[in-house]
Amino acid sequence: MVGPWPHRAFTFRALSKTYGQMWLRCDVCRRYARLKLAGLHDVDYRTKTFSCSVCGSEAYFCLVEPTKEFGMHDYRLDEVEKPERHPEAVRRLTALPRPSRRVDYSGGKLHGRKMDGRR
Repeated sequence: MVGPWPHRAFTFRALSKTYGQMWLRCDVCRRYARLKLAGLHDVDYRTKTFSCSVCGSEAYFCLVEPTKEFGMHDYRLDEVEKPERHPEAVRRLTALPRPSRRVDYSGGKLHGRKMDGRR
């Protein structure tokens, strides 16, 4: 008989128990590393973003080792013992959010849509 799932949903611990080893990859410099979960076990994975410690671009979360995927044979394993954030990544992550552009609908027209009256 199957019992209840012992881990909270949407945590790195639940992902780890479901999928096993996970990876982070950088598509800019074509590198990847194992995801070490020290301190992240009970954190919601939907709220975390990762960045490359070499080039500062966004790093993507993978469930399969990138070199085993089709078309990714040129990725190289590059694990750093104690990675530090790249200054560009710090700037990107701590920047104030851009103000959203508001659309003025007071004229009654939807901008960008053209209506053909013959239909």
